[in-house]
Amino acid sequence: MSDTSGQNGPVDPDRSGGQGSAESHVPGPAPRKRRGLRITFVSVASLVVVLGVVGVGAYLLVNHLVGGIHRTPVKVAKPVAGQAVTVLITGAGVGANGAAAPVSSGLIMLFHVDAGGRAGAVVSIPPQTIVTVPGHGQTEINNALTYGGPTLLVQTVEQLTDVPINHYARVDFTHVGNLVNVVGGVSVTLPETTKAYGFTFPAGADHLDGVTAVYYARQSSLTQEGRVLRQQSLIRAIGDRMANAHLLTNPVTMYKVIDSFTSMLTVDSNFTNSEVMKFATQFRTMNSNSGTFVTMPTYTAAGKTYVNSSMADQLWTAIRQDSTVAFAKKYPSTVTPAAPH
Repeated sequence: MSDTSGQNGPVDPDRSGGQGSAESHVPGPAPRKRRGLRITFVSVASLVVVLGVVGVGAYLLVNHLVGGIHRTPVKVAKPVAGQAVTVLITGAGVGANGAAAPVSSGLIMLFHVDAGGRAGAVVSIPPQTIVTVPGHGQTEINNALTYGGPTLLVQTVEQLTDVPINHYARVDFTHVGNLVNVVGGVSVTLPETTKAYGFTFPAGADHLDGVTAVYYARQSSLTQEGRVLRQQSLIRAIGDRMANAHLLTNPVTMYKVIDSFTSMLTVDSNFTNSEVMKFATQFRTMNSNSGTFVTMPTYTAAGKTYVNSSMADQLWTAIRQDSTVAFAKKYPSTVTPAAPH
């Protein structure tokens, strides 16, 4: 008698309509799905690696640029992690007659970044203000640079304000035009039509390129005070452009901006590369929306400018307490005009 089961072989559950074993195999796309997941995972991992390499490369490139920035010995207070940072900024490249010159432009201002890492204030100090300069008695504060360079100016400002100066930076306005071009130009507002070096600036909003930005900052018919206000306005306009165009989030534009930014700067020798890069990033907060712009209160007597101590003391306290916004609201007359003549 023949063995039928041996002839026909074991029952194939795939052909039995599910009548065989209870653990019958049901075909499905699981292997293909797992294969797709593996491909996706590998692709994402590869992308992360590529982005990481690009990020590291961009960082090293920018770090190399910053490493080449000109540095000068200046005695400053070492920054403390988690606390506010104040940078003393001066200008160079604009002489007394508005022409290019390797001298002080008259710009003296404090860029204060509060403990939370945001721009707390930009405080302008009129260069002709009579103050006590250590070792030189009562004289215009701008003379401190002539008598003892940045270190003496830092000492003078710290003595005047009781605000620790953590870093020093000098902006060369003969190079600022390149940065203006890199950011795509900037916009300023003028209350009346004016001319400089054969170029006419109409009243109202003006879009400046690199060349006209330098004309704007150097206009020889202005007083020193007027040129300083123009310089501040130009810095604010650059901050506006950097903030609104998100130029530091794109690796290509970031490289160009940092390159131009560092080429116009001289900083203290204690300013590390990472701190300079952070400063460049925070520079975009020096704009009309984020920053509080005020000018040190002064008064005039016998044709000379002096510190209005009763108000100025409140300003220095506000800086130390990261409350400059409240000071500006209390004393709106101290707010630096965004549209100078």
